[in-house]
Amino acid sequence: MPTPSVRLATPADIPLLPAIERAAAALFPPADLPPALRAHTVAPGELRRAQRERRLWVAVAADGTVAGFALASRDGERAYLDEIDVHPRHAGRGLGRALVRAVADAACRQGLRSLALTTFGHLPWNAPFYARLGFVVLDDSQLCGALAGALAREAAAGLRQRVAMRLALPAPCGTMAPVPPPAADS
Repeated sequence: MPTPSVRLATPADIPLLPAIERAAAALFPPADLPPALRAHTVAPGELRRAQRERRLWVAVAADGTVAGFALASRDGERAYLDEIDVHPRHAGRGLGRALVRAVADAACRQGLRSLALTTFGHLPWNAPFYARLGFVVLDDSQLCGALAGALAREAAAGLRQRVAMRLALPAPCGTMAPVPPPAADS
């Protein structure tokens, strides 16, 4: 299997990302992602701003197609994986892992201590996926303000069974274990 290619997004990539996000959202059962939320995508202005700030990455499939993306942010010494999507046609090829690795490596190079996110706790391509990459589920006492706020906003929007997870980043940078290749069954 060829190594997935991940690079910083360019302005030309921005119009491609909403379709990837909507296709990935279609995988979620309606009980987890209500229909009104399925159509929601990251605002184009936010994508453009993230691209300019070098916090938006794209995964490129072997055929050259932009097949996924990751959007990150920063608050103090913490990085946050705000959005990550891989088009279902390209699932199981290591693109999600490669995107997470690119974001974690960038955060590490910036001297950040951790990479955090919120996700569904019960879906195999969510919390269990991140756990295989070294993320741990946080209990309420471990939540920073940003994660507690994110979970509260998600609950208010109708999302259930959400958890916050964090990956400790190595110091010094460069000591991070390689992300394992995808399992044959994924």
